[in-house]
Amino acid sequence: MRDIIIFGGQSNMQGQTEALVKEPPVAGACEYLYATDSFRPLTNPVGEDFDPYILASAYGFGSMVPSFCRAYVGETGIETVAVHASKGATIISEWARGGERYAFALKKIKAAVAATRDVGKIYYVWLQGESDALAGTSESDYAAALTSYAAALKQDVGIDLFGIIKVGYFAKTVKGDAPADEVIMRAQEKTAVADGFAMLTDICPALSLDPAYLNPIAAGHYNNEGQRLIGETAGRKLGVIRKRG
Repeated sequence: MRDIIIFGGQSNMQGQTEALVKEPPVAGACEYLYATDSFRPLTNPVGEDFDPYILASAYGFGSMVPSFCRAYVGETGIETVAVHASKGATIISEWARGGERYAFALKKIKAAVAATRDVGKIYYVWLQGESDALAGTSESDYAAALTSYAAALKQDVGIDLFGIIKVGYFAKTVKGDAPADEVIMRAQEKTAVADGFAMLTDICPALSLDPAYLNPIAAGHYNNEGQRLIGETAGRKLGVIRKRG
């Protein structure tokens, strides 16, 4: 049995760090590649470039995906397939069902499911909202869009859970507008308590204000250490949820 974990969102999920960290592949995990309908050992860099729909880790550098899966496999002992389907600088409405980005991501996800033998659980993990903070998306509009998006994935893919990584401060960094970030945070917090959702970690607000975890060459983005910590924390939490059944 292998579980499938889909990683969606914008640049901090896509991966926009300062360098490539050389690490051995994650034991018990692999990454699905849509371009070749194949699997490869899971290690950075992750993802595939299918512009304008989804992109691989920026500059071929790091992301949280290997750390997340390492923690998940360590917690559960279950082999895992990672499906990277993210793109930076996107607002949530660009991911809505009916749009071209949703349609392309859905093709990749469905292909991964079809190629995976003996599928166990299918989880979707979401880190997004920075661009919505900049755009001034309201709390109610963001929550409604997130709920609708998860419902579409449940119907079209059969995801077992929509996991949220609570967004950090971005508008505060870019234009000094912390309240705009907090609007998105509140929307995510309220959505995460609904059936079919889970908050996997809420550490990003603190990390996004700590230079030790930030990419010095890309404002508002996490460095490799930040990505590692986010991935480990969220992956472990999803693993605990998985063990509960």
